[in-house]
Amino acid sequence: MTAQTYKLEDFVTVSIKHDASDIHLSSGKNPHIRIKGKLRSLGKEDAVLTEENIRQIMEATLPASQKDRCMKLFTETGSVDYSFEIPIGGQPIRYRIQAYRALGRLSLAMRRIHYVIPTFEQLNLPPIYQKVMDNPEQKGIIIVGGETGSGKSSTLAAMVGHLARRPDKHVVTIEDPVEFVFRNAKALVHQRELGVDFPNYSEALRAVLREDPNIIMIGEMRDAETVHAAIKAAETGHLVLTSLHTATAAWTFSRILNFFKEAEHDAVRLNLSYNLLAIMNQMLLPSEHEGLSRIPATEVFINIPSVRQYLREKEKESQLADVIKEGYEGMHSFNMSLARLIAEGHIGIPQAKAYSHNPQELEMLVKITGTG
Repeated sequence: MTAQTYKLEDFVTVSIKHDASDIHLSSGKNPHIRIKGKLRSLGKEDAVLTEENIRQIMEATLPASQKDRCMKLFTETGSVDYSFEIPIGGQPIRYRIQAYRALGRLSLAMRRIHYVIPTFEQLNLPPIYQKVMDNPEQKGIIIVGGETGSGKSSTLAAMVGHLARRPDKHVVTIEDPVEFVFRNAKALVHQRELGVDFPNYSEALRAVLREDPNIIMIGEMRDAETVHAAIKAAETGHLVLTSLHTATAAWTFSRILNFFKEAEHDAVRLNLSYNLLAIMNQMLLPSEHEGLSRIPATEVFINIPSVRQYLREKEKESQLADVIKEGYEGMHSFNMSLARLIAEGHIGIPQAKAYSHNPQELEMLVKITGTG
């Protein structure tokens, strides 16, 4: 192997050229970028990154105001998140970066953040997303679920961007780090970043209700305290947008309960049955349509009055997935979404089955609907 010294600008320039979503830098390995959902290696096979090269890049990307905090956190926990902006060709390019160790070696994962706030249409999300957001006076919690790289941050940004068109609203975000920047919103928007504007999530969540918000965006549900804060905010008349790392809507609800001791589950179920508005899970699939790299498959649960019992009663919780399949009020399962994407020519049946959590059910659905 030959050690190669790279500059940060090298990766950013190449990633822009190929519209790459991510850059991966690991000690002892070639640089990689993700294009249309697939990783591609850069450089000659034997030209690998050194630990010192990656450390130089990390130090160059760490904001001066956060360097001490980030290095302390990295030393204590083995990973740290932060954001970084670099001018390329006279235009600012923004990344969310995670520095972490793998087998003791330093690595960086860099996710491109676009400055233009996406719309639901641009993200190719189904109409139910905008329909849920079209009532700016509603109160409650909306959770965007999905695994890493599923587009949760972009969807949250689209939701905030949609609501921020109203000049009579005050939006407060609590993020780690700040990703999309809402520069041209008509609403009053305050974005608060961990380590810059508050020391920890607990302090931010305690303070947010004293900041007179209409809408609160919590970047991620992290623990029982975050859930309690979201419920309290919803109960006191706020709309709360947040995300959770889960694969399906039913698993999202179960994951929330798992933050708590079993003795607390009934109380949490009752609170969520009244304060949860929707769970919207998604995954990104490569699209076969020309000019469109990836398309979201989605699963949506809407907490209409007739289905609250499935959240409130432990005995009915297991039926939540079946309720979603009934399709009331725009609800739909991942398989229903995959079947639609097959019909629209975005993806073939074999590929859809590879992404499905229940391929046999998908196959039957495709036959019944005649979409295959």
